[in-house]
Amino acid sequence: MNRKLSMMLAGLLVTAMLTTAAFAEDVCVTKHGKRYHKVGSKFLKGKEFDVISREEAETRGYKPSSEFFPDDAAAKQNPSQEANAPVTSQEKSKKN
Repeated sequence: MNRKLSMMLAGLLVTAMLTTAAFAEDVCVTKHGKRYHKVGSKFLKGKEFDVISREEAETRGYKPSSEFFPDDAAAKQNPSQEANAPVTSQEKSKKN
């Protein structure tokens, strides 16, 4: 019984450690900014900032910067890219 209990506790401890590690990412915030940035971000060049956990940044109301969502940032930079895509002959026939 003691061995079973020890194994269960060890499993719970490992799970807790892995969960903590997954959410313990450090990010950078500026005094007047509204977004948090990755450590070493180009957005922080020449600015004073604090390094805090991502969880703390979100607790304080900061939102992630575009560098956390590169696909979304690219779409925002080129919103008309899909609209200017070539139309295939199948798509033309559907319209008619």
